[in-house]
Amino acid sequence: MSTKIEFAVQMTCEKCVSAVRKSLDVAGVEKVDVNLQTGSVVVDTTLTTEDIQKRLESSGRKAVVKGLAGSLAGVAILDTGNHNVQGVVRFVQINQNTCIVDGTIDGLNPGVHGLFVHETGDISRGCDSVGDCYNPKLQMNGDERLYGNLGSITAEKNGRAAFRLQDSIITLSDVIGRSLVVTEHPGTSNEDIGKRLACGIIARSSGLFQNPKTICACDGISIWDERNKPKSTL
Repeated sequence: MSTKIEFAVQMTCEKCVSAVRKSLDVAGVEKVDVNLQTGSVVVDTTLTTEDIQKRLESSGRKAVVKGLAGSLAGVAILDTGNHNVQGVVRFVQINQNTCIVDGTIDGLNPGVHGLFVHETGDISRGCDSVGDCYNPKLQMNGDERLYGNLGSITAEKNGRAAFRLQDSIITLSDVIGRSLVVTEHPGTSNEDIGKRLACGIIARSSGLFQNPKTICACDGISIWDERNKPKSTL
């Protein structure tokens, strides 16, 4: 199932538009809408947000994610826990039965790791105070998974895991305000997963065309300069 993602892209002329379209002429991109006047590029795709952003920037233009289409969108900034592990994970509720989980996490050991929604958004003691894996329906009967077990992600040799998961169990409205945790190993219980490497609170985020800002109100930095900030400031 495809996701519709809105990017702000630095464009000044029709040549820019042509270059942007050419960069996205690949399998996995179903539709591209470019608005030169507003600097908006909307992409229907089954690829990860990172993949699309890299392709846009391969055209020589900066690109910033502005929103995802769906009935509800959310984001978790993973910056609590192991300071070497940081990332951004986006959620979008496509329909009643489908939530897309799309993210990039850096600083991981190469290999397979777990991704879990935990009970609370209390990070006062880091990832130790977020409770257990969220499981309101007490699942795990037979082959059923824990509700908050989103599955596994794989980090490459450079320590980066870029992923796009399609989940039919969680509902985004149920997990807003809770925590997302990346773990040392994937698994089905707290005993299997090893250390909690990093976590962050799942918060509501902008949907499609809901984020008109070009200057961040929190620090006065333009979205283009914000794009260049080091990962340690996420």
